[in-house]
Formats: sequence, C-alpha cells, structure tokens
Amino acid sequence: MDIFKFKPLSLAVGTAIIGLTSAMIVNAAPGYKEGASLPTSYSQTIWAHNRGVIADDGVDDSSQIQAIIDSIDINNDPNNLIRILLPAGEINIGQEVHVDRSGIVIEGRGSDPVTGTKITVNSWQPYTVASDGAPEFDKKYWPGFGAFRAETRIMHPKELNYEGSINFHWKHAIEFGSPAKLGDSTLTLESGGAAKFVVGDLIYVGAANDDAFLDEGDIPADMRSKSHIKTGHMRTQIFTVTAVNTSSNQVSIDRPLEYNVELQNSNGYNSRVMPVTAVENVGFRKFYLTMDKTGTDCESYNPSNLSESNSMGVGHRYENICAADAIHGLIFKNAYNGFVDDVSLEMLGSHPIVTEFAKNMTFVNNHINGSWNKGAGGNGYFRGSKLYDSLIQGNTIENVRHLTLQWSATGNIVENNTLNVDMNLHGGWERNNIIRNNTIAIPFEHRSWSNGEPSEGTWQPIWYASGDHATKWSGPTGPNNIFINNTLKKAKTAGATISRWGLFDTPDVPFSFAVDAAGNFKHLNIDGQPVATWTQEIAEAVYAQMPDSGVLPDGITEQPPVVEPPVEPPVEPPVEGCSSTVNIPWNTKTEVTLIGSTCVEFPQSLDGETVSMWDSDANSSCDFRGTITSVDGSGSYTMDGNYESAKSFTGKVLKIAATNSCAFIKLRAY
Repeated sequence: MDIFKFKPLSLAVGTAIIGLTSAMIVNAAPGYKEGASLPTSYSQTIWAHNRGVIADDGVDDSSQIQAIIDSIDINNDPNNLIRILLPAGEINIGQEVHVDRSGIVIEGRGSDPVTGTKITVNSWQPYTVASDGAPEFDKKYWPGFGAFRAETRIMHPKELNYEGSINFHWKHAIEFGSPAKLGDSTLTLESGGAAKFVVGDLIYVGAANDDAFLDEGDIPADMRSKSHIKTGHMRTQIFTVTAVNTSSNQVSIDRPLEYNVELQNSNGYNSRVMPVTAVENVGFRKFYLTMDKTGTDCESYNPSNLSESNSMGVGHRYENICAADAIHGLIFKNAYNGFVDDVSLEMLGSHPIVTEFAKNMTFVNNHINGSWNKGAGGNGYFRGSKLYDSLIQGNTIENVRHLTLQWSATGNIVENNTLNVDMNLHGGWERNNIIRNNTIAIPFEHRSWSNGEPSEGTWQPIWYASGDHATKWSGPTGPNNIFINNTLKKAKTAGATISRWGLFDTPDVPFSFAVDAAGNFKHLNIDGQPVATWTQEIAEAVYAQMPDSGVLPDGITEQPPVVEPPVEPPVEPPVEGCSSTVNIPWNTKTEVTLIGSTCVEFPQSLDGETVSMWDSDANSSCDFRGTITSVDGSGSYTMDGNYESAKSFTGKVLKIAATNSCAFIKLRAY
C-alpha cells in the first residue's frame, strides 16, 4: 500500500533551508520568523525592579512579574516588542508565570548565576505522585507546570475550567467534508467549516489514526486498543491559511500536507481542523534558571554523578527523586515565532525546555545541565514535542534524559549542538527533520533504569522509536529524519572510554531514516522483520543491511552540497607576537592547526561573548592543552580538559599556545 510516497529533493547543508519531500515547501526556513535574526531592539522596556521585583531579598517575585505581564494589553501586536528587564541578582519564583500576551521578551542581565540574573524556582509542589513514581496531574493541563508558560489563557466557552482551552481541538469539532491526501494544499471541510477561518489564521490539522496508517507503521494489533491510538491524532501540523472559499467549504494552506487524512478511523474518532489561538513573538534570554531543592524530597541528593562514593548523586540516575516537584523550566504551548537565547537552565524539576504545538521557534546558545527528575512519565528532557519548522542550534545539552523530537515534530533543524545525552527520535510520527553537525559523546552510564536501578544495556547516540516499542506512549518514528556530519561517540561497556560509535557518521553522507530507495516510508527492519526496539546490536544490524533495512545512505537524489565554514588562509599578524592569523567565522565550530605562534581573529568583539574550546575531531593524535590569551584586549584561559568555555575575553584576536606540543584545537565564539 503506497500511502506515504516521497519524492526526494535537495538538501542545502550549511544554510537554513530544508527541502526534503514533495510534501514540504522549500522556500521557508526553520526557526524564528523563518530564519530571521532574533530581535535586538524593543518599542518599550519595562524595568522590573521599578515594579516590585527586588533581587536578593528571598521573597517570591512571581506575582510581581505576573502583574507586569498582565498590565500589557491582552491584544498587544506581536511586532510591538516589549522587553521586561529583570535586575541582576537572585529572583524567586513560587508560582507558574503565564506569558499569555504576544510580543513579550523576558530578559535578564546575563546567564552567569554569580554576575547575572539568577531565577530560582521554589517548588509549590503542584503534583501528587502516581504509583509508578511519575508526577500525577490533570492531563488537560499538559505538559504540566513550569516556571514560565508561554500560552494563551483564553478559554473555550464550552470548557471554562481550563485556561488555554480555546485550543482544545475537540471543542471546536470542525471536521473534514472529504478526505485529504499527502501533497494536498486545499482542504475541504464540513458545511460551514471554512467560514470559521480567515486568511492569515494558523490552522491545526489533525489526522485520526486510521487502519491503513497503523498498518504502515507496524503498530501491533494488541496495542491498537490504547486510548491514544483509538482517540488521538498522532499526525498533526500547524499551517497558515492562504485562501478561504466559503461556497465550496475549502481552505488553502501555505504548504502541502505531509500525511493522508481520512474522515475518521474505525473507532469513529474524527480528523479535525481548528483555528489556533497562539502567543507570538515571546522570548526568553540572558538569565540563569534553576530549582531550589530545599524542602523537597530531593533535598538530600546532589547534582553530581551517581557512583560508589556518591550514592546520592542524581547524574546518571534515571528515576524521579522528587516527583511532586517536577516543575519544568520554559513551556511553549500553541506558540509561534518564539525563542530562547543565552539562557542557562540547570537542575530544574523536570524538562528544562518543553514544547507542545509550537511553530517557528529558535533555541540558540543555551546551556542545559541536569534535572532532578528523569524517570517514569517521561521527565527530564529537552522535549521537542509537536514542534514544527524550528531551529535548535549551538546549545550545550548535558545530563538530562534525552534531546527529543517527538509527536509529529517536523521541518526542524538540530545543528551544532554539543551533547552528552542521546539524540532521541522518541516516536509519534516525527518526520522530515535534519540533524547535522552535532557532537554527541555518551558515557555507558547513560541508560534506562527500572525498579530503582540501571537496566541492562545502554542508550546509543541515536535512538529510534519502533512501532512495537514506542506505541506504549505514542507510535513509531515517521519518515525522512536525516542525520549528516554528526560526531557520534559512545562508551559501549562499563569502564570503557568514550570513543567513535562508528554508525551513521560517514562524513558528508546523509543517512535518511525510515525511507526506502523509491521514497516510500519504510519501518526500520532486519532481514525484513520490523525492529522491535533499539539497542546496540539492532543499530549495528540496521547499519549493516542499509538500504534494505530502512536507512537510506546518500539518499538524496542530488548529492547535498556541503558548505564548509570558510577559513581564511594565514595572513600577516595583526599585532606583534602572532606568527600567523586564522580568521574564524562567528558562531561556527572551526578546526585550527597551530603553526608557531598562531592567533585566531573573530569578526566581532568577544566582550561578554562565549568562546568554546574542544579537542580536535579532525586530528585525534593528541589532545590540546595550553593557554588562550587575548592579544588586542584582555583575558586569558588555561584549557586543561576536553571541552572548555569562557566569557572572560575582550578584543577580537586570541593567541593560542600549547603546553604539550599538540597543534590541533577546535574553537567557536558566539
């Protein structure tokens, strides 16, 4: 049954353009405002300290911050950007803060907790604890509670008990008048349905889980009675309405459908559309966010790695320690054109960042480290759920459970991130995503837990959701998730060093998951049998049997042009003391070979910016150890580990001096 037909197109590597299938438009870039730069100017700045937000007084500031937000017009134009500027020092949050107006940017004075703005969550324990140790709450308030929640509070007139219920699609109940097919850009709705939209509206399109779809996804028969299969929309997307014809009850959308839509499934559950009431142009930047464990069940634990000498360590402990306090950091739900920039999120209650129906988001230059709860119920992720046309770029993501794309996430680019956790295709028909130029290095101890202890096996740098395994919570991974030019490392056994994984990492070769040579969806398989789960042994077998196994190497019709970061040849030193100078592009990881007293020059000042330093991936014969010193400004840093970062430099030119004769290093400034 050929119901998921793909026509491969070209993939522009090194740009922000995604062009993968005939079901996708190629003139739109992912991220904030389709690839636009993040805003740097505002129509108004509200100084929070003038509105009662007092740093370092130990008093809950959530009501004062909420009052500032509530004072802004509920109908504020998204392009009328208003910055709420928080003071330096420690600010306390003891209730969820609702950012329910468009055009609001919450900004601190820097993401260093000592010199910048430190926001501390003091748990109000909004959850009870289920028998399996998961946080328990009313799932209509999904995904739970956060420090900041970017979501409208408008309620549907038939559902007045829940803020945000205006976006409950079952309350609108706008159904299809005829089925739609993959590639369609005009939808026929039920009588009167088109009249509920105007050009420019965001439109939710959800497809019921019909039998043909379940068969194609190899979802076992004994799992098809689960409620999320019978009465859910696994395939969703948000589009923009481009035309409305009320006489024919049709609406046109800005890009083709990526899936078939039947009127209903065999359980009588209907496919639906809905006008989305989104908060737009909401951003968070330049602060540090954490949770205080005092008074919680986590109080006796510490963030360091679990070991024989540290039995109370939370690092590498994948269970819920204080589930009643599993408060997320930043939630984006039914959000459009939002961003998180230069925020440090460390040891929150659960997900540092989580999305649900979020479109054109940018998450850039953030540092994520740890979570108190990483167990049952799916806690402690950087969770890209129902995330559309978005960009996850240049982040450091450490000691959480996973970085996920899941639940119909599509059109996203994940690039230039550094992780010590897995890149997880978590299930629910996530599709058409590009994962490129990331460095993923995972210890053996990054693995599943059950019954209070580690399970057998260990998680791999890439995780794939099979129909058999992932239908427990969602469903299989969808087609055309492409991995290219990633550095993938793993310690495969206890006590082993972290070294090259050796799978799906051939330079300049795109590995397209869950698609065959003809462009059809194909569940990953071994010897023709769908994989039941994902382990090291299964990954090796799938790799060995490409392309028959459902991974298509070099699967783009035209070989994607790989645009290497331009590295200028050495020029005469700009100042005395440099035998040669290498020009390094901004926000680009660049390999540098030292020749004598080599200096590197960046295109803009390093004042207040981050410089990251790694051991070379291109030359693994040695590990650089030495000093990096500003030549035309101030600041010096000693690199004595595999990865370091510093914000102590000014000027634009750095001199690199090895103390161990290693001539290879990788640098980036952003």
